[in-house]
Amino acid sequence: MHSSVDYLDFDQLTDIDVQMWARFQAADPTLASPYFSHAYFKAVNRVRPGVKVLRFHDRGRVAAYWPMRRGPFGTARPTAGSMEDLHGIIAHPKAQLDLNHPDVRRFMGGYAFSAVPYQQSRHGLRGQYGSGNQVMDLSDGFASWQEARSGESSSFRREWRKAQKLLNDERAQVRHDVVDATSFDRMIDLKREAYGDAGHFDLFKLAWPRALLLELMKSDDPQARGVLSTLSIEGETAAIVYCMRSSSVLHYWFPAYEAKFAKQKPGLALLFALAQWAEQERIQELHLGLGDAQYKRQMASWMMPVKGGALALAPAQQVATDFTKWSARIEGQNRLLNVPAKYTRKYERAALAGSWRA
Repeated sequence: MHSSVDYLDFDQLTDIDVQMWARFQAADPTLASPYFSHAYFKAVNRVRPGVKVLRFHDRGRVAAYWPMRRGPFGTARPTAGSMEDLHGIIAHPKAQLDLNHPDVRRFMGGYAFSAVPYQQSRHGLRGQYGSGNQVMDLSDGFASWQEARSGESSSFRREWRKAQKLLNDERAQVRHDVVDATSFDRMIDLKREAYGDAGHFDLFKLAWPRALLLELMKSDDPQARGVLSTLSIEGETAAIVYCMRSSSVLHYWFPAYEAKFAKQKPGLALLFALAQWAEQERIQELHLGLGDAQYKRQMASWMMPVKGGALALAPAQQVATDFTKWSARIEGQNRLLNVPAKYTRKYERAALAGSWRA
């Protein structure tokens, strides 16, 4: 479709580019998440400089924007690595790009991704595996969503009754969109503990992820800003969640709760309260992110399919992609054969996080 491609530093985008970006995003419902907004990438570039953009042209007119970060050996990746639950190309829904165009291959050898809307397969981002972003549909309001989910799931009805009991308890207090440094710091601590317990890489060992959350929380841009919510019981914080919102989508990003209140399920109660608040804010969708966790299945109205994998545009990237496929296929056959897959995952974590400590 396009006739040329520019390779730009993010800060080189003009006011006209920002306007065109917003038009493309508004035209495509799959790009409604704050993850696709110019404001989000502006925050990322501020705390972790180096965001690049491929700007596609068709017959002299801008056709699309593709934000990314250059990685080792010319493989591009999402701008904030594993923090991005969604990523991809910002283009009009009718646009179809040729990512094998010589201009694209001049600037990158490939693209590694984990959560691109499946509709972007039209550009060639088909991936090698699939997942889904679980979505709570609030377009007709909280009551309509709650009634629909209650009609489909008896387990949802039980959880809703538990949440109502806690939310109606005069000892419980819920706050939304608050500036609370103590609660924010505690949320980070709880997430770090959870990463350690699960054996996952502690994202917050690095400085920039925390800085990004703070940057978004102080933003007043309606297309991407952080929202902190808390639930307290008898004055003691029981659950905290950090979300990111656009004008129509609220993304449920970093939830945490205190173990001593686990039986009361304050995290789930806070999610119900968040959905009620979202209706007041005219939020159309509450995105729960990737994964098949039970609470996500209970709460979600539907799942937005996404694709993950790699696009190889140069021989080195094709070799790396083939090696990743091979190592995944042989993993588990014996301890020695597990080594290639182990180091492949280590390399990917390091490339996404920007640190070999990952």
